[in-house]
Amino acid sequence: MHESSMAMSILGIVTDEAHRARVGAVQSVCLCLGELAAVEATTLSACFEMLSEGTIADKAKLVIKRIPATGTCLLCEATVRRQDRRMRCHACGTGSIKLATGRELYVESIEVENSLQG
Repeated sequence: MHESSMAMSILGIVTDEAHRARVGAVQSVCLCLGELAAVEATTLSACFEMLSEGTIADKAKLVIKRIPATGTCLLCEATVRRQDRRMRCHACGTGSIKLATGRELYVESIEVENSLQG
């Protein structure tokens, strides 16, 4: 289950940034996740919730923004968006696609409660 190690890495990023910014608590984390990233969002959220217990991100909500798989056809240069299991050009039918989006996995933003004094 690689979602557990991903959740641990995400939590590391979040806690490092929260401590650097001297915040009281993390309320939510917005994560961008491409539909081709091979990550099960429900499992990732459950792992994040479990691992964040007792940290500055305890009870923080993991908000996942799904990024669709898109690309450009290498033959006719049409813009392509994945609509089924395989990505094919809707204009010419080829499977020769240069991927533009869909493999993302990054923390977009962190919502915090307040800053600590001192």
